[in-house]
Amino acid sequence: MNKVELKILFFLFCSITTAIVLFVGVQATITDENITFTGIDLLKLVSVSFASTLPSLIFVGQRSTSRKKVIILSATHFILTAGAVFGLLILYEWIDAATAIYTVLCFLFVYVTAYTVIEIRGQRLAKRLNDKINAFHEAENETHDD
Repeated sequence: MNKVELKILFFLFCSITTAIVLFVGVQATITDENITFTGIDLLKLVSVSFASTLPSLIFVGQRSTSRKKVIILSATHFILTAGAVFGLLILYEWIDAATAIYTVLCFLFVYVTAYTVIEIRGQRLAKRLNDKINAFHEAENETHDD
């Protein structure tokens, strides 16, 4: 692991920690609750952030990979991240297992839908580019036939 990859992982950890703190703050503001955190609670927040960063290590060192490997790595990353985060949330009794499963299924639906849309757009773009290339080659061949 080089310095750039370490910086990216550190940035990811800081971003996730900030997002969690913002979520808790906004949630407390919306519900008009006074929230008090113990030192243990703060360590739990940081541990959830750290656990959600660790699955990103599967991408470290990946320079050039096939499309199939990217799909497998992305699915593995999703499973590991969901397992780590929701496992800790259940362990800390912040959510129950049913809520965690429902939330993971919702995230999975959004992920699969977005990936499908991206794939369809990519296939359409590839077809358009191939049609343009073929038209160019046909036009070029016609000019050389004369």
